[in-house]
Order: sequence, then structure tokens, then C-alpha cells
Amino acid sequence: MKTNKTTVLKFIKTAAYPEQSPFHPSERFPEYGGEGISEENQVYSGIREILRNIGLDKENYGTPEWNPYGDFIKPGMTVFVKPNTVVHEHTQGKDIFGVINHASVIRPILDYVCKALKGEGRIILADCQLYMSDFDKAMEVSGVRELLEWYRTITDIPIENFDLRMNKGVRTYLYGRWKRQKIEHDPRGYTFVDLKDKSCFHGIDPMKLRIAIASYKKMREHHTETKHEYLFPNSLLESDVVITIPKLKTHRRTAITLALKNFMGIPSLKDALPHFTVGSVSEGGDQYINPSFRKNIITWLHDQKETIPFIPIKFVLAIVKKLMWESQRIVPFKDDIFEAMWHGNDTVWRTLHDLNRIIMYSNKKGEVQSSKQRTIFTIIDGVVGGEGDGPLETDPVYSGALLGSFNCSDIDAVAATLMGFDVGRIPLIQNAYTKDVPELPLTNQSLEELTIIEGDESYDLNELKQRYNLKYAPHPNWVGHIEYWKDDSNITGSEEPVKTIGMPPVGSSSEC
Repeated sequence: MKTNKTTVLKFIKTAAYPEQSPFHPSERFPEYGGEGISEENQVYSGIREILRNIGLDKENYGTPEWNPYGDFIKPGMTVFVKPNTVVHEHTQGKDIFGVINHASVIRPILDYVCKALKGEGRIILADCQLYMSDFDKAMEVSGVRELLEWYRTITDIPIENFDLRMNKGVRTYLYGRWKRQKIEHDPRGYTFVDLKDKSCFHGIDPMKLRIAIASYKKMREHHTETKHEYLFPNSLLESDVVITIPKLKTHRRTAITLALKNFMGIPSLKDALPHFTVGSVSEGGDQYINPSFRKNIITWLHDQKETIPFIPIKFVLAIVKKLMWESQRIVPFKDDIFEAMWHGNDTVWRTLHDLNRIIMYSNKKGEVQSSKQRTIFTIIDGVVGGEGDGPLETDPVYSGALLGSFNCSDIDAVAATLMGFDVGRIPLIQNAYTKDVPELPLTNQSLEELTIIEGDESYDLNELKQRYNLKYAPHPNWVGHIEYWKDDSNITGSEEPVKTIGMPPVGSSSEC
């Protein structure tokens, strides 16, 4: 497996995506074999520079033979590309590209993948969205559909594009969205992967694990005292290389959603993905902060609503649950946290570490091995990032940032620091470096050993804090808990002002 312990950072001059599909490069690079040239495409050249600075095929850089992905992609391989296309619309009408990828980020990745495959192999571009999202619309809005339609006319390499979900949510005529429509689009099927005692949930009471969109009984089918399994699409398991393209944005349960979190969009059955642990903190949960008899009742009502199959009974349970929740207008709760959307969430990081370990260490049959089974390469798309109420209703941040790395934990630590957050206060990142499952490490270095490359310069995480601070606003329930920039003395140790980036480009039409 290809490894490299550096993370590359690149800022493009204008924090904007090119508008004209198929997003050709703006100059004819020596290795570029295409015919089209775009007037302006800083995204393409930015990603190209990342591949160069991380040291890929450095002997041939600047020549027609330069083949950066050829260092780890060989002819005949299957390459799985995982974008972030979690939704098809911004519910508040703001810039959708603060939430999902723009297809121009995918174009150079496909170019260099095809160059490495040399006409032999397969590319699979797929995602597992929210239950209520529309996959086809997301492909259209992001520009991915149009890009792939064009790309299939210039290459004989099969490029597959499909929804990884086994089922999706549809509205019913009665209160709420309960009905599931079966889809199962992966032509290679699905496999349960069991981490057993290598799961981060080993030793935790499985009876308390929940996800709001599914019955607690379903969760208990997949998490027991001796079993912790997740359903993976075989197209992922059978891949040789995974290229993941997360966004640079905030999250309500994990503070940030970057490379580690992007793999939440791989498992095909969401029923087996714990998102919170029932009860208050003093009761061994993270669902809310303070003990609450009413919230216990609300949880019981929700469990029944998700379990009972009859729509009229669901309707009644939902109404009673709603009334119980609205009782806070008369007698307020001690806190307004529910479903662990706060900085005390101690569940989702465990789920994500499990998923990342499966992708790193499971073989093509879904059997967990002691060594890494595939190369994972990450490009974080922070050209337009998202702050505030993430991951779905973020305010756009025009950062112009791109990052690249071979390790999800390392690039997350760098990206979160760049955003202005203290990684030591983010369990998803911090716990990756405490070696919570030492037999299957997520990274092989410490935070102090991280190396960032920017242009011809190389520096560590502390130096990054001194150079840049994007000052992303956290999710409201994380405010005051992760921002290192609130204490300037903790950033630079001097009165020298920290450089900030984040103002929208001149003429931007975005509602920011």
C-alpha cells in the first residue's frame, strides 16, 4: 500500500469553481492528453500541485510521462471514488457547494486516474446519501452527471455511478416520512463486515445504541456483546484504491466533517450506524446533558414509532411525542439537547473509527486483516467550505483551500486546525491518535509529527496555527468548546496578528 506521512495544503487565488463543464485545465500541462482548454480553472491546477508536492512520480514531473497516481494505481485495478453529495439542495437556499462537492474537483482526479489505468480497469463513483435525499438530483446539481456523460465519450474505461443506499425514505400521506423504498443499486451486492472485539463499541452496552431513523431492535441485530457489524457495498470492498473527496465543513455531532466523517457515506444500511447513546451523561448516555423524565418518555415514544409497522399507530405516537416535546414551552428542559447533537457526543466518533478501520483493513471478502488492504487518498475540497449549522445547513465560507494526504486522520487534524479548531477537543480526531484499537491503527504518527507542505515550505501543526486561521464558526452546540482562536496567546505566543482567509471573492452572488 502506498503511504506518505505528509499533508499538502494549497490555496487557490480565487475561491470559486469554474462554471463551464467539463472543466478543462486552463493551460496545456505537459502530461495533459486532452484537447480542451478552459479560460480559468484554478481548481484543476491546484489539485495538480497537490499531487506534485506530495511527491508522486516526482522523477517525471514536468514531462508528458508524469503519471502521479501511477505510483499506487496500476492497469486493471478498480478505483472507488467517494465524493460528498449528501443532499441535493440547501434547505435555506444558500450556496449548495458549501455542503457538497463541485464536479470541477472531480475532473482532474478522473484525468489522473485514467492516465494511471492506461485503458484497463474500472472506476466507480458512488455515494450513500441521507434517506430523504434524491441521488439523481444531487448528481445533476453538483455537475457530476454532465461531467460523467462527457467523460464516457472520451475513454473506454468503464465509469460506474450509482446510489449506495439499500433503501431510501419516501413521504407517506400521514404525519412524517416513514416509508422505505428498496433500491439496492450495487450490482456486486453487499456484505456484512464484523469487527468483533476490534470495534470501538466493544465493552459498551449495545442496548443503549441508537440512530433516530431506525428501530432500536434493528440496531440490536448488528451490535451485541460479541458482534459489531456494518453492511458494506461489495463495490467498495472489491476496490484496490479509494479516493475520497470530503468537504471542509462543520458538523453537529463531530464538530467537523472531513475525511474520517466522509466514510459515513459508504455503508449501505444506516440502521447499523450508532449516532447516540440513550440517556443523560450521568446515566451513561450522551443523548442529552441532564437527566429528564420527559425526555425518557419521548425516547420511548420514538422507539415505538420506529418499531411498530402500522402507519396509523405511528401517527398517534408521533403526535404524542410532539406534544411532550412542546411541553418545554410551559416547563423548560434543563437543556435543549436531544439525539446527542452537541460537543458531548461520545458515540459517532466510535462509529466512524469502525468504518475507517473496515475500509483500511478488510479484504475483498469483508474479512478484517492485520495489515492495510487498499490505498486511500484524500483531496479535501475547501474551495467553498461550510460553517455553523453543519453538515446540511452551513453558511458558505469562501476559503479557496485544497488539501491532500494518504491518511484520513492526519489530513483531518491539519484541516481542523486550519479552520481554527483545537483538535485535542475533537474526539473524532484526538482519539485516532490515542490508538483506541492499537492492533488496527488509524495513523502511524503523533500530532507532533505531522508535516504540512505548502509550496516549497514544510512545517508542523503549531506553525500552521501561526500562519493561518480561517476562523470557521462551529455548530452552535460546539461554540466555546473547540475554537483555539478565542485565546490568541494559545496560537502564536505573541502579539503578531494571525492571518485570516475567508472573505468571499469580489462579485460573489452567494448569500453569505
